[in-house]
Amino acid sequence: MALEPSRIRPDPTPPLEDEDSYLGERHLQLWRDEMNSAALFAGLAESTRSARRRRAYERLAEVERRHAGRFAAELERSGTAPPEFRPFWRTKLLLALARRLGTPFLLPGIAQLERSEAQAYRDAPEDWWPYEEERANAEWLARFATHEMSEALKRLLLRARRLVILVVGAVLFAVSLLLARNAQIEGLFFGLLTGVTVGPVVHYAIGKVMVPLAAGRVWCGWACWTAALLDQLPFRRSPDWLPGRWRHLRGLHLVLSLALVVWLVFGLGVRDGAVGSNAALWFLAGNAVYWVLAVVLALALRDNRAFCKYACPVAAVLRQTSRLALVKVSGDAASCAACASRACLTQCPMGVRIPDYVSAGKRVLSSECIACQHCVAVCPPNTLGLSVRVDVGGEELLRERPTVSRSARVGEEGLLRGEGLVGRGQLVEELHGDGDCADTQREEVAERLAGPHAGHQQA
Repeated sequence: MALEPSRIRPDPTPPLEDEDSYLGERHLQLWRDEMNSAALFAGLAESTRSARRRRAYERLAEVERRHAGRFAAELERSGTAPPEFRPFWRTKLLLALARRLGTPFLLPGIAQLERSEAQAYRDAPEDWWPYEEERANAEWLARFATHEMSEALKRLLLRARRLVILVVGAVLFAVSLLLARNAQIEGLFFGLLTGVTVGPVVHYAIGKVMVPLAAGRVWCGWACWTAALLDQLPFRRSPDWLPGRWRHLRGLHLVLSLALVVWLVFGLGVRDGAVGSNAALWFLAGNAVYWVLAVVLALALRDNRAFCKYACPVAAVLRQTSRLALVKVSGDAASCAACASRACLTQCPMGVRIPDYVSAGKRVLSSECIACQHCVAVCPPNTLGLSVRVDVGGEELLRERPTVSRSARVGEEGLLRGEGLVGRGQLVEELHGDGDCADTQREEVAERLAGPHAGHQQA
C-alpha cells in the first residue's frame, strides 16, 4: 500500500536502453511502499487489545512483508541491495494517531489507499502479481472499516449520552429557575387550576405530550435534570424490578401531588405556584427533595434509575403519552434469537426485556423504555436500531425479581433468606456477562468479515 509517494518518479515510458534502470528504481519504490505498509499493520496489531483484531492486522502485515521480500529479491538480482528501512513520516503519524485516538477513524483512509495501490498493480503489466492479494486486502479493509466505524460511533454514543443529559438537564434547570417557572409536576397543576397557561403548562405540553407522541420518553433518557444527576452514580447496570406493585407508587405520587395543589389553591388561596418568586422557590425546594430521595433510593437498591422506576410522578404521565410513539427500538428477529450474549438485557437501565420483543417480531413496546439507545450501542449482531411506525405500546415485559415464599426450604437448612435471592437479570449477567461479552461477539463478527480475506492470503 503506497502510504507516501516515493521521491523517485521514474518515467513511465523509458527508452529501451534505460529499462533496467527504470525497473530497478520502480522495484525500490515498491519495496519501500510495501515495507511501510507492513510497518503500519504491525503497529496497528501492537496497539489493539483485541486478540482477533491483532491476528487480522498481523496477517495483513505478513502479506505486505512477503511482497516487500519479492521486490527485495528483484533488486538483488539486478545487483542493488535494499537500503536500511526507515518508515515514512506519514506511517509514524498514522501509528501515533492510532495509539492516541484508536484505529476506527483511520481505517477508511487506509482502505482507500490500499484500493489505489491495487489499481496501480493492475495497470502495471510487469508487476501484476500482487494485484489479487492487494485487492483482497482493500475489500476486507473497506468492510472492516465500516464495521469498526459503526462500533466506534456506538461507543461514543454511550459515553456522550451521560454528558448530553448532564448539559441539557443543567441548562433547562437554570432556565426554569432564572425565569421563575415551576417546572415540577405541581407547577403544571398550579397553572391548570389558576389559568396560567405559560411556563409549566407549555413545558409539559411540548416535553411530556407532543415529543413523547413522536419519539417516546426521550425526556427521561436525554434531558431530565433529576436523571442527569442519577446517571453519574456508579450503579449503571439495572437490577431487576421489585416484584408486586412497587412501580405503581409513581401514580400514587402523582395523585398526592394533585391533591396537595388542589388543597393549596382552593383551601389556602395560593395562586402563584406556577410562575413567580414563590414558584421558583417551590421548584428549587422540590427538586432538592427529589434529588435526595433519588440518591437514597439509588444507594439502597443499587440502581441509578430506582427513582424513575418507583417514585417519579412525571414518569406516570410519560408512560401514557409514549405508548403511541412513532419512534421505537426494533431489530431483526432471527439475529436476535441467535444472539447468545443478551447484552441488551443487562445493559438496559430500565430493565426492559428487549430480546423478548424483538425475537417475537415486535418493536420494543414497553412504556418503560427511555430511548437512551444503550441496547443499540451494545448489540453484538448490530440488529437493533430505531424505526418509525404506527403501533400501540404498553405491553410490559420487564426483568422482575422472582417472588419466593419465606417458608420455602432448602433441604434441611431452614428458610431461604430474601437477601440471598438472585434475580433473573443478575443470573443472565452471570451467565452471559455484560458489555465485555458484547465486545467478544463483535470480535467474532470482525473475524467472520476476515474469512474471505484469509482465503485470498492463503492462495
